[in-house]
Amino acid sequence: MTHYRAPQNKQQYKPAKPENLYGPETENRETFPFFPAFVHVTGKKVVVLGGGEVAAGKLLLLLRSQADITVIAPELCTDIATMVDTGAIRWEAAPFVDTMLNGAVMIFDAADDMHMTRRVKIAAKRRNILLNVVDKTEHCDFIVPAILDRAPVMVTISTGGCAPALARIIRQRLETTLPASMSQLASLARSARRRVAAHLPDNVARQRFWTHFFQNGLQDTHLTQSTPQDLDAALTRFVPEGSSATVPGGQILHADVTADNAFDLAHGIARAIETSDIIFHMPGIAPDILGLARRDATVIELESTGDDGNIDDDARERLKHQAAFFARQGSNITCLYRN
Repeated sequence: MTHYRAPQNKQQYKPAKPENLYGPETENRETFPFFPAFVHVTGKKVVVLGGGEVAAGKLLLLLRSQADITVIAPELCTDIATMVDTGAIRWEAAPFVDTMLNGAVMIFDAADDMHMTRRVKIAAKRRNILLNVVDKTEHCDFIVPAILDRAPVMVTISTGGCAPALARIIRQRLETTLPASMSQLASLARSARRRVAAHLPDNVARQRFWTHFFQNGLQDTHLTQSTPQDLDAALTRFVPEGSSATVPGGQILHADVTADNAFDLAHGIARAIETSDIIFHMPGIAPDILGLARRDATVIELESTGDDGNIDDDARERLKHQAAFFARQGSNITCLYRN
């Protein structure tokens, strides 16, 4: 089945400018000094310098990963000693030398010794190894964000090292918003990916199914009772076995937006934006509202045709027909008007 993207007709529509989606012009908006990313450490060497309580805190987090962890310290606190005794980590008690870093992908310096830190920085730079010096952002190649653990789901919050306490407060607030049971939902999805791919060979259909499944699951008060059979039932309802359909028809939402920011936006509209393939919008829609859109969504700014700065009835009717056309192709459409 062929899928179409909305034409960006310059007579009636114009593409949204980057600053309309992500804020002011590039040179006027603040950039982030640390690029957000997750580092693959399974089976790879990670070094922690220091044997005190600060190092123990980093190790408790590292032990959640599948890294091969080595601690370099002349002495160990009780917690780290226990980790060594159980075989969870390795311990190098000898004085630090540069070659101890060979083969590492990351280093955590928690020794609180600036003389050693200077040596470690030089050694790490020579070997192109990422370095984190605990509580000294100016010496860091990477920083560790506040983490909301819903493994296999992990939500991270960072302020770029300028306000760690604020990141922790945000994480605490999210703790009350995101149910712990979403972990079970993600695990269920992980085990069913191949089954869903076999049932829905079309990528658009799979994306739409997972969106519906997760949204319904997160609203389900009986989430902890979800089973593989529940997922199979949802899959059959989405596209019945033996059906010739590859992608169900898309949904359309026409909405008047009165909010000036995403926080005040009605939940239904926010949800529609997040799941839309194509978004038409009037000028004046707040950038952070448009920022709710998926990165691969098509976002098109409408030109005003009415005296009130909106679009007139004829233009709105044409837009409805166009939205219906793309919905028949399986796309979710959201049209945002400024009220």
